Amino acid sequence: MLVIGNLKMYMTYEEVKTLIDNFDEDVILCPSAIFVPYFLNHKYKVGVQDISMYDLGSHTGEISAKQAKDLGVSYTIVGHSERRKYNNETNEEINKKIIKGLENNLKIILCVGENKDDDKEKVIERQLLEALKDVSNFKDLIIAYEPVWCIGTGITPTNEQIETTISFIQTTIEKNFGKSVKVLYGGSVDKDNINTLKKINNLSGFLIGKVSTDYRQLKEIVASLRD
Repeated sequence: MLVIGNLKMYMTYEEVKTLIDNFDEDVILCPSAIFVPYFLNHKYKVGVQDISMYDLGSHTGEISAKQAKDLGVSYTIVGHSERRKYNNETNEEINKKIIKGLENNLKIILCVGENKDDDKEKVIERQLLEALKDVSNFKDLIIAYEPVWCIGTGITPTNEQIETTISFIQTTIEKNFGKSVKVLYGGSVDKDNINTLKKINNLSGFLIGKVSTDYRQLKEIVASLRD
């Protein structure tokens, strides 16, 4: 199973150094952009947490897919709920980022998910159809299902609920694009629930948030998935 760590904006330089000195497993880690060079040239692969809609230019604070790939980055997260909420990202903007990422040979981790009171299937279908418009390369695309109401709350849906949602995502992709995709789960994943969550039949892995900054817990999760 794939394990992707979204380190978000949690770590200082010393904390980054501690993680790197004590963790070298075959996972994908997505640190803050300023720390990306420290994570390169290890056993794990490296991603960024977001990319720009543009290749290069006067876009202060942005990181382009071209720059990320040139540095040695392999993956990018796109459409995370925190970007949608705090940066007001639209599905159309996310679509442009996906296309730029694929053009520059990055593998895309597209996050989709609903708020607690949303019509889940309606929201996720719209996110998928609008974000993946005119995308043809599904080989380098991973979908991460992250119910927004679970992120950082300690709450997770039941395995049956997650499995049903993953099936809906896969069916929506197949019906509208004629492609198959890997689907991950993210949202309050930790060492205490990993043995339950890993039993989901149609799951391809996990997108893990703040817990991934703790190398001890991350090691436990990786070890659990090997069993």
